Amino acid sequence: MASGLLIILLNKATKSSVYFQSMDKEYIAKLKLGIITDTWDMEGKIIKQKKLKDLNLNEISQVVSSFSGDFYQTPPIFSAKKIMGKPAYYYARSKKKYGDDIKLKKELVKIYEINIISLEEDLLTIKVICSSGTYIRSIAYEIGKKLGCGGALVELTREKIGSYDLKNSIDLEDLELIASGSGLSSYRGIIKAADIKIPNNDKDKLRIN
Repeated sequence: MASGLLIILLNKATKSSVYFQSMDKEYIAKLKLGIITDTWDMEGKIIKQKKLKDLNLNEISQVVSSFSGDFYQTPPIFSAKKIMGKPAYYYARSKKKYGDDIKLKKELVKIYEINIISLEEDLLTIKVICSSGTYIRSIAYEIGKKLGCGGALVELTREKIGSYDLKNSIDLEDLELIASGSGLSSYRGIIKAADIKIPNNDKDKLRIN
């Protein structure tokens, strides 16, 4: 369901992980209107389905644009957010034991830009540029809630992390070639373009497990 850009840090660069994690993100998200699931995406259990009322593009656009700026967002219960030292999804999967007592606190996030790309029947595609820590599943759920019909995330593509762009990335197959050494020459060209130095000594050889 989710795809797109992933920054991989190796060797000494792993010390900079906090810096990369705090970067803004850009996503293309596809939402299904008229449905609510327990995970706020289509991989979860369907809780409620509702026939779409006569929604027009202008009404949907107003709701979508209302999420622009700073607002307090509730993370999905099926997430890695920690509660008492354990990820929230642990409690969500143990609902029979914990019931509805486990709640996640709202957190301040920032949406720099949110626009509609297309609307095809009940499928709404949007572009979101946001701060780190923003859950697009939460946005999908909240959009559906404001429209009065429910909404769940169908598909998510991460296009950018900070200044790093999916268009300039390499795919997993190329990475495997690099790890074997057969694609290292082309890899050096990509890194040079990004103004990043590649170590040449044997201790810092690129490896993938």
